Amino acid sequence: MGSLIKLSRHKNTALIRSISVILLLTVTGLAIYINTGQNYIDLIDKKSWSSTAGADATNMGVQFRPTGRVINHSDTSVAQPNPPINVQGPHIDVSGDFEILASVSGTNNTTTMQLYGQLPIIYDEWRQERASIKIEVKSDQILVQIWDGSSLSSLDERTYKTVIKNDANIIIIHTDNKITLQLNNRTLGSMPDHNIFTTGTIWFGASASQGTEGWTLKSLRARGLGGGHVKLTGAPALVESTVNQDSFKSLALANQRHLPIGTAVSIYPLFTDVQYSRIALGQFSMMTPENSMKPQFIHPLKNTYTYQDADALVDVALKNSMAVHGHALVLGKANPQWMQNTPSAERRQVMTDHITNVVSHFKGKVAEWDVINEPISGEDIDYANGGLGLRKQMWYDAMGEDYIDIALKSARQADPSAKLYLNDFGLEKDSKRWDAMVGLIIRLKARGVPLDGVGFEAHVYHESDFIDTQVLKKHIQTLAGLGIVSRISEIDVLGDNPQTQASQYSSVLDACISEPTCTSYTTWGISDIYGSTTLSERFPAMLGDSLLWDVNYVPKLAVSNIQTILQQK
Repeated sequence: MGSLIKLSRHKNTALIRSISVILLLTVTGLAIYINTGQNYIDLIDKKSWSSTAGADATNMGVQFRPTGRVINHSDTSVAQPNPPINVQGPHIDVSGDFEILASVSGTNNTTTMQLYGQLPIIYDEWRQERASIKIEVKSDQILVQIWDGSSLSSLDERTYKTVIKNDANIIIIHTDNKITLQLNNRTLGSMPDHNIFTTGTIWFGASASQGTEGWTLKSLRARGLGGGHVKLTGAPALVESTVNQDSFKSLALANQRHLPIGTAVSIYPLFTDVQYSRIALGQFSMMTPENSMKPQFIHPLKNTYTYQDADALVDVALKNSMAVHGHALVLGKANPQWMQNTPSAERRQVMTDHITNVVSHFKGKVAEWDVINEPISGEDIDYANGGLGLRKQMWYDAMGEDYIDIALKSARQADPSAKLYLNDFGLEKDSKRWDAMVGLIIRLKARGVPLDGVGFEAHVYHESDFIDTQVLKKHIQTLAGLGIVSRISEIDVLGDNPQTQASQYSSVLDACISEPTCTSYTTWGISDIYGSTTLSERFPAMLGDSLLWDVNYVPKLAVSNIQTILQQK
């Protein structure tokens, strides 16, 4: 029997011991109730793992290999592991007591499993780890950690010394508000459940350590205990069949401009939050993946692309007749560590390979790309002494301004039909940033570099960000004179004053509709509960208030104002 050697509040560290791959407890389309403790549900249906990054079906079971996904801070330092989740599969619903039994092989490579009562939320450059229990199995010990969403670190941690020779049977038993862990029929110990299963929904997580060949989940079963019940529920169809005549997309379709109205979409709530998915698919006609196409999400290791989440978003969009705007191919942040560590002399090849692979993968499915995200600098020094105002980041450091030419040419070659954009903030007003963007476009045009459009992010977070729509229209017209179209790409507006918020949302839409070369209008999210303006690593979570629906999905005044603009035009 293992011995308990530690109970502490775990301090968060920058060290990442393993990279997790999170998978749903699944049997597609199956719904079974267990009324006694005598029958197990088999949770391994190999088909249900196929859409999960890092999971491969084998004759022995499901093998997990490292994916290397992490979320970096805005200063480009490594922050947190970001394991993918098989949200495309079904999940397990539980009530009362239950147990889950996992048979694994390869514990010498470190086997990590995680049961999630709540999925994490990916905000802008950080991940809130919510209710879950993580079990890390090594040949000489088992580490158990519990999170509840109240901090970056686990709130309860236990380490058990033991001896394991490659194979192990692990049983997680939930009874009387406590969790008991057994290894090969030996009880290691118990701990409070810290209310992590109050939602009645559980996802299964599995981790493979970097530098190993991974491990294999040979079997996975669950059953209710006593009067407990276990039910397996299929993944949602995510096809919106109800036509709401007052929806943004219906009103825009009736409008003579037929302007696409879009939003940024996050994969976790799309597949697991019914209210979120109904709004995303029922209101909008264009989708921008909020994070799933950024390099650190889609290309986490040099020879590893994890397309599964982005593929899922694109497939859902196309099934719902939504255009897809890809975001983003080349940017100064949200790059995986291996890209950041690449020697300058090799970065051109790394960048072009990445663009070619990603754009080719989505050829014919993604209509537009933010090829370069935020190329213009916000630092005064980059404008001094004849400076052209370009942001100094890893790609610029290696290639200078040429990185923009090379990236746009590579994207055009990979998919000649896709529209190519530069995307940036602060372009809505007269400023040196706007002048720098115009100057860049003139230089690109003179060099014959392919470029179709510019995205005006239109973030309004402070009074100084207030958008004068007459200036915005003038800028759209200036770009039109250069043969460049425009789009409102990421609008969100501080909600301190609901009237001002509503006015900014609707007046910017009005400006876009009135200019024939403004091609679309996209908000940067749906509900404040998932909003990117949530303050990073603050607990309790300090949610932003910049989106169109509040944390309870109550529409704000801005929603009706947008509807009015669409009805009037």
